[in-house]
Amino acid sequence: MKVSLQREFNASLTIAARDVLRYIRDWKTSLLFSFFFPIAFLGILGGTIGQNLSAGLGYDYMQFALLGMVANLLVQFTMMGVTSLIEERENGFTQEIFVSPVSRYSILIGKIIGGSFAGAVALMALFVVAFAMGIPLSLVDIGRILLVCPIVFLLGGAFGVLLCGIFGSSPKGVDRATIMVMFPQMFLSGALIPVKNSTGMLGVLVHLMPATYLVDLLRGVFYQGSPVYGQMILYNPIFDLMISIALAVAFLVAGAHLFVRSERNR
Repeated sequence: MKVSLQREFNASLTIAARDVLRYIRDWKTSLLFSFFFPIAFLGILGGTIGQNLSAGLGYDYMQFALLGMVANLLVQFTMMGVTSLIEERENGFTQEIFVSPVSRYSILIGKIIGGSFAGAVALMALFVVAFAMGIPLSLVDIGRILLVCPIVFLLGGAFGVLLCGIFGSSPKGVDRATIMVMFPQMFLSGALIPVKNSTGMLGVLVHLMPATYLVDLLRGVFYQGSPVYGQMILYNPIFDLMISIALAVAFLVAGAHLFVRSERNR
């Protein structure tokens, strides 16, 4: 039993290390990509909204937007790291690892950990952009953000597995699906635009977005005990945490089943 667990752990670690080395090998493009989204969404889009529409909110809008972008960008980068499985299928790597004597979940967890590295670099880029823009952020604030990051990585990676299972017929197909999934979540999860008072169909869509619960969880932990807590939060952080974990498990199990079945049918 101990040997089996050690083998599964080593498999996950090896796959994660491979993705980290690929990121480092192409570090110039990787860093450029990691800084592009924080600058574009937080610096330009968030800054424009903050300057023109944030008057009278009663809280620091840019801090609000920073937390939303942390959740969404970490989900995006981890998801993209996992969906690289489809690209790697073209050179035979995916088939080789899935016929190896290790659990498919160990393989997928390794991909999630590897994708999380790119997300961690994007998080550092977000902090750099935040400091450059003068967004209030103390060491305690950073610690609270880092506390929630593992849940964000887990759900983002599991979402990527699900996309691989459903749209994994070609790299182009899964890339398009990732874009189609990410942009609605960016605007409907409350990352940049407050959604607390959304009603009707928009209210339904807000609560259907997995990222909504991650954004709310992050803000719930960040603003705990703050006078503006009630203006920010949709649900109790414990509820957000339970929903996020449940979604991650459901996405991972369903996605793994669909992806492995599609590989067998190739």
